[in-house]
Amino acid sequence: MGAMRTLAAIGAALALIVVVAALDAAPASQPRFPRVYRDLGIALLDEWVTDTDLSADGTRLAYARRDPRDWYLDVWTTRPSGREKTCMTCQLPAPTKHRGAPVWHPDGEWLFFSAENDDVRTRKADRMAEPATAFNTNLWAVAVGGTRAFPLTTFATDYKDPRAVLAPIVAPDGKQIAWTGPIDADPAENLAEKPVKPDQEGEETSVKGYEWGRWAIYLADLEFADSTPSLRNIRVLAPAPQDGFYQVDDWSPDGRRLLLTASPARGGGLEGLDIYEYDLVAGRLRPLTQTADWDHHAHYSADGRHIVWSSSRDLNVKFRSVEGLNWRRDIRTELWIMNRDGSEPRRLTFFNQRGHRDYAWFRSRVFRTPRVFVSDNACLLDGTRVAAVLGYEASAGQLGGVLAVLDLNRAAAAKTGDGG
Repeated sequence: MGAMRTLAAIGAALALIVVVAALDAAPASQPRFPRVYRDLGIALLDEWVTDTDLSADGTRLAYARRDPRDWYLDVWTTRPSGREKTCMTCQLPAPTKHRGAPVWHPDGEWLFFSAENDDVRTRKADRMAEPATAFNTNLWAVAVGGTRAFPLTTFATDYKDPRAVLAPIVAPDGKQIAWTGPIDADPAENLAEKPVKPDQEGEETSVKGYEWGRWAIYLADLEFADSTPSLRNIRVLAPAPQDGFYQVDDWSPDGRRLLLTASPARGGGLEGLDIYEYDLVAGRLRPLTQTADWDHHAHYSADGRHIVWSSSRDLNVKFRSVEGLNWRRDIRTELWIMNRDGSEPRRLTFFNQRGHRDYAWFRSRVFRTPRVFVSDNACLLDGTRVAAVLGYEASAGQLGGVLAVLDLNRAAAAKTGDGG
């Protein structure tokens, strides 16, 4: 590891004490990963995970995993069985800090990822550079088995008005790559309505719907010359009526449409994120969820007929604030599935619902936590399973996460008392 990661290890020591205690609290009889629970249709593949992606041939998962020595993220790969784990970035000379949000090129020979700038200095800025926020990051690429990573963007570190590479995705033909990022960290001066208002503690808060500034979608042509990737013709898209946030979650198999997490209708706050499908050819945006709930991380099923996503619906989540990282204090979500047109939504998991086996299982086999949030996911090609990151609140406000494979046909968990 580079000197920066070594120094950062000192700053992360107290947090790691909490994490190690959590690990020690796990039942001693549990094997190391993978751990399979057939009666629940769950297999756990790894821990301290934040996001994941499936290779085009369906044989490998890429995911970001925290290094327990310094708490920075690295990109790993594994089989959907949880076997053959390999760290793809641990030995890279650069970049040296967070390396997450991995996405496969369709040829299976390259991985693209979002990486924190090496000149970011503070622990707070480190947290804001993690994949869920990605401030002061750039897009990088590494060949599978390679010893050098290639920077594809060159956004300078800026604490006041940061740029970001959030959740990159590659087109099915491998010729384009998309990501999202802020274009104006403080858009208040550009809005017609009153820019700020005091909250209950007397602090200023942003205009509703622009708690994270203004965001846009970046779309670029991806080229390779002499085994070196590069970007050409970068375009900036902002198709929603309110541009307070975008995340590109998935690309349709025909390459024509993007699945987006984006701001709700004009005037709505970011606690009500919705799922949209954007037709790149027609320039048309279609809402798939229009609720007051937090809807995020949408992905097409292998046959393209369904969409699996994360949602807070039915959980009565009340966000005290979504400013900065405050949303992490209250987030609770489950995994849902719907038809591609948004009809017939059905809940798949019950990790936050007392009285269900999912609730009891998570707290006895993963961590005794007050809340779980299902985040990034990827539908496996067999059409019956989905890989998902199950995030949770650990001790002292730390967040953990396990990579799991869930059976899409799993029956609703049976009630077994309060499961607490």
